[in-house]
Amino acid sequence: MGERPWGVIINSSLFVSSKMAKQTKRYSSKRVKKASNRNRNLFIVLLVAGVVLAVAAGALFFQHSTQSAAPADISQIPDDLAVATLAGVRNQGTAPVENKPAPNFAFRYPDGSSFTLADFQGKPVIVNFWATWCPPCRREMPGLVNAYETYKDDGLVILEVDVAEPAQAVAQFVQEYNMTMPVILDQRQEVARLYRTDSFPTTFFIDSEGVIQLRWTGYLPEDQLALNLKKIMP
Repeated sequence: MGERPWGVIINSSLFVSSKMAKQTKRYSSKRVKKASNRNRNLFIVLLVAGVVLAVAAGALFFQHSTQSAAPADISQIPDDLAVATLAGVRNQGTAPVENKPAPNFAFRYPDGSSFTLADFQGKPVIVNFWATWCPPCRREMPGLVNAYETYKDDGLVILEVDVAEPAQAVAQFVQEYNMTMPVILDQRQEVARLYRTDSFPTTFFIDSEGVIQLRWTGYLPEDQLALNLKKIMP
């Protein structure tokens, strides 16, 4: 018998092994890629589902809060609360933007007295939109109360506009935080829509000429409140 071509056999074996290794590597790579694609697709599906659920929950909460705050008979609300209205108020072409006149609105008390934002022209005014269920609103309220007590003798007016809540809940909040400034129930959300406000708290700083100098969205720390007041105080 002749000699075995061991070199050929070994080389052939190495070639086959190398080819199998490459095929295995490609197969493994494809499996990893497919698994990665599946994971990415699953993540996208879960993310979209989460967003949809969050939007739906927000819509349900907003609907519930709106329904629970059906406008009450003004004679049935506490004497220290006012009710917002746009009846008889003209706001042609006005928008709640900085360096423009603040949109006008009215509010009236159970005793029959009524006021408009325009009545306070000549004084610096803060209009603060809030709600009792809003944590940052609760957090910033003591600072607003303190600012009002400090500067009311200098002419500062702060109008606290509660949006879409029952009078009883607001009255309890007013007592809890010792709010001495005017508190207005915007149960129909007329003023909130007029000021294009859909997040709380939102605060407008209006100078003595009735011009919006600053719109502040979100929690307002007391030191920032002091800085913002300098834009409207004489």
